[in-house]
Parts: sequence; C-alpha cells; structure tokens
Amino acid sequence: MDSFSEFAPALAATLWLAAAAAVDQMRHRIPNPLAVSGALLGLALQCWLQGWAGLSDGLAGFAAGLLLFLPLYAFGWMGGGDVKLMAAAGVFAGWPGSLLAVSLSAGIGASAALVLIGVRGGMVEYLNRWGHMARCLIGTGRVYYVPPPPGSAASQSFPYAFAIALGTLAALWWLGRFDPWLRLLGV
Repeated sequence: MDSFSEFAPALAATLWLAAAAAVDQMRHRIPNPLAVSGALLGLALQCWLQGWAGLSDGLAGFAAGLLLFLPLYAFGWMGGGDVKLMAAAGVFAGWPGSLLAVSLSAGIGASAALVLIGVRGGMVEYLNRWGHMARCLIGTGRVYYVPPPPGSAASQSFPYAFAIALGTLAALWWLGRFDPWLRLLGV
C-alpha cells in the first residue's frame, strides 16, 4: 500500500468531521449535503482500499450508526441531522468499529448534555423528571416519558456533531487507523 492510501482515510475522516462540527456549532444544523458527501466519501475510500469487502464494511457501519442513533431521534433527544451524521461517520469506522464509534459518541454527547444542563441551572428539574419516570416504572411497570417543559435547560439544543466527531475519531484511533500518522511522527 502506498503512503497516500495509508493516510487518506484518517485524513478524510478528520477533515470531514471537523467541518461538520464547525457547521453544527455555527448553525445548530447539519445540512443533508454534508452528511451525504461524508457517506459517499467514506464509501469511496472503503471501496478504493478494500474493494467489494470495503463497500459491505462501509454499508454495515452506516447501518449501525443509523439504527443505533435513530431511537435517540425518535425520543426527541437529538435532531435528524445528528443521526445522519453518525450514520455517515459509521462508514469510515466500518463494521464492527462503528459500534465503538456510536458508543463513544453517545457517551461523550450525554456527558456534555448533562454538563450543559447543570451549567444552565436545570439539574434539579432534570432529576425530578427522571425520578418521576422511575417511580412510574416501579409503581406501574409501565414506561412513561416526561418531556422537558419548553424553555427549560433540558429542552435547549446543543451542537452534537462535536461529540460525534470526538467519538468517531477516538474509535478510529483505537482501531489503528491513525497508526500511519503516529509512525510518521515517530510515536
């Protein structure tokens, strides 16, 4: 494998995810062309490096990112653009690396959300809502979701693309996709 093909996937993922995080930070929205272009770029790189096996690996990563983040959208905990971005990021990680990328992204995003709720002064209201839901589950055996009241700290959005970028890049690092960079730096 030539040196460019060793560097291309990690470099492309890093640049694309940085662009997505910047756009989301500025607009609180991830445009469809950005998500689609990332998925296509990832699939092209997967095919270029691994042929048909890369295509199936990338599509499986896409499916994992999409299907695992879709319930978060269904509950209103994140926007559709975040789900599409995670699906596209899953292409770069492939299968089963996308499972790690999804897990890390969700963990980073949930931690950031809790910190923001606390900073915005909404932790007591947040814990009360979840306490009510837990009491309902224990008392009745039924799951009941209490949405946050409009205007509360928990109802305010934040740009999730940064968490997706960090989680995906950490997964790529763990999977050894940045090893060519580390060898170049002598690390």
